[in-house]
Amino acid sequence: MRVTDITMPSGIATRPRDGRGYPVPAITPWEGGAPQFAETSMRRVFLCVEERRCTVCGREMSPGPVWRVVDGDEAGMIDAVLGIGKEFLNPAPTGEAPGHRTCMIYAAMVCPFLSSPEGRRGQASNMYGANLPKGDARGAGGAIVAYQDYEFKQTPAGPGVVYGKPIEIITYDRAEDLQDELAAALSNDETVTGKSPAWLGEDEQLLESAFRQAMLSPVERQALAAQKRAAQSKKRQQKQARASRKKNR
Repeated sequence: MRVTDITMPSGIATRPRDGRGYPVPAITPWEGGAPQFAETSMRRVFLCVEERRCTVCGREMSPGPVWRVVDGDEAGMIDAVLGIGKEFLNPAPTGEAPGHRTCMIYAAMVCPFLSSPEGRRGQASNMYGANLPKGDARGAGGAIVAYQDYEFKQTPAGPGVVYGKPIEIITYDRAEDLQDELAAALSNDETVTGKSPAWLGEDEQLLESAFRQAMLSPVERQALAAQKRAAQSKKRQQKQARASRKKNR
């Protein structure tokens, strides 16, 4: 199945594109004017979680369940547990934040690693001690899972996204298996409203500025807001003074 045959959700269609014309997810960092698809920016992940934004399209998510793509053993375990009506909680952190149902289905269909059992990992990862080698195959079985809630928190293994109880699962093996699910999701596309902020685009300096702002304490934010109001007031006074001098000439 060709990527160009798969309909994009509205929010993804407005994302910046790479040189081939492919949309770039909100959590993908940029370097030298090019997106680094094999990498995930934890600062982008953190900001998306803090503002409840989809990590694919960058637009806000409504209250309610959030969705994430999982593969291999985790997909099989969640499917088995939900199938017998049991509760599944995984307290381990991950660098993978959630998104809209529509966006996650689309991502599972177009991502070279997630879209088929033969998909290969583009870059090695040792996040949280997982030690996942470059070229590692996805293997059989994948799923898009809905979770009741999630948060970004500090854990013994390090900071990351921790998910609550899974409440729904869509299983698949290949991209083709998700065509009907995507069509149904697009008929009620939740990405048609809202807008992705500029700091989730190509400019890493804007992203850094947004991250620093998010790291400020309440007292620091109040002080910064006061400085901004003072500067605006001074600017208005200067404008009024110029207007007055011009009138009195």
